[in-house]
Amino acid sequence: MSNHFNLNINNNPSFTGHCYTGGICETNGYAIETSEGWILIDAPEGFLSFLKSYNIDVKLLMLTHQHFDHVLDAASISAHFDCPIWAHSPYDKTLTLESLFDLESGPKMSVDPYSISKILTETGDKEEETSLINGFNFKVFHVPGHSPDSICFYLSDSDIIFGGDVLFNGSIGRTDFPDGDTNQLIEGIKNKIFPLNDDIIIFPGHGGETTIGEEKINNPFLISLS
Repeated sequence: MSNHFNLNINNNPSFTGHCYTGGICETNGYAIETSEGWILIDAPEGFLSFLKSYNIDVKLLMLTHQHFDHVLDAASISAHFDCPIWAHSPYDKTLTLESLFDLESGPKMSVDPYSISKILTETGDKEEETSLINGFNFKVFHVPGHSPDSICFYLSDSDIIFGGDVLFNGSIGRTDFPDGDTNQLIEGIKNKIFPLNDDIIIFPGHGGETTIGEEKINNPFLISLS
């Protein structure tokens, strides 16, 4: 089952968009409109059909990380729209968790391979930002712990973070997968996310949006950090 809604961010029409939720993990995928086409954040199962139904012309797909539920439609979206994919690391079965499913009995998880055309490195709080399309800028924070390649996209002009599975409303990303590390994840949130403005809106990989200030006060995993 999936749902969607419009995102009108700071009354800026450049950031009108959609959130699609789909797949067995109810994973969020985001589509953001710019004057030169649409930018996607993650590619959950069923996202391509949603994009077609809205006649969305995709120019770029960016991945917060490559766990299978965030990339099941990555190959098909890239092929259909002939758009590049940007991520922190190259495609790898260890990152998608396909290799984990291969070791277990029962149904196998298969992700169609895709190619990463640009490797994104951390910008942090540096003054320089990476420009996407028509002045649409973002900063990259590398926050591993849920997955080694987990990154957050910070739109500093609009006080928005697309956080993937780093930080949720009232929770954090699970760390019981291979290469997971709870302490590393919490330290990354503490040192890279929490120093930002409390009013910044976080659009996560699962569930509804929240703010940094809200999570400082109410997140049971992080209250001790504030």
